[in-house]
Amino acid sequence: MTDFEKDLRRAVAAQSLDPAHEETMMKEIRSMYEHRMGTVRTVTWLAHLVLTGLLLWGLWMLFHSPMESGKVVGGVIAFIGGTTLHVMKIWYWVLNTKYGVLTEIKALQVQVAELAERLPEKD
Repeated sequence: MTDFEKDLRRAVAAQSLDPAHEETMMKEIRSMYEHRMGTVRTVTWLAHLVLTGLLLWGLWMLFHSPMESGKVVGGVIAFIGGTTLHVMKIWYWVLNTKYGVLTEIKALQVQVAELAERLPEKD
């Protein structure tokens, strides 16, 4: 074990386990991404409403159009609406996961910075 590892173990052992400090830190870190995720949620819900309407309109055209060309157009519209709806769900999932990972990374950065302050200086 190197000297750095020993110093790090001592610093971790000496670290005060204050749950209130940890909770406050996590709340501040989460609040950094709340506004961004709120915007993503709003865009996703609006897109879901529009794309669901497009999908239902395309299905209505597909089953109620008297002409073959109307049925084809309705099928294409329903396909585009449904496919885009699924892509929006995947986009939301990716961004939700991204912001969750960024929150954890930011918390880890803060913890590493706090531990670095507690390590003894080497000359």
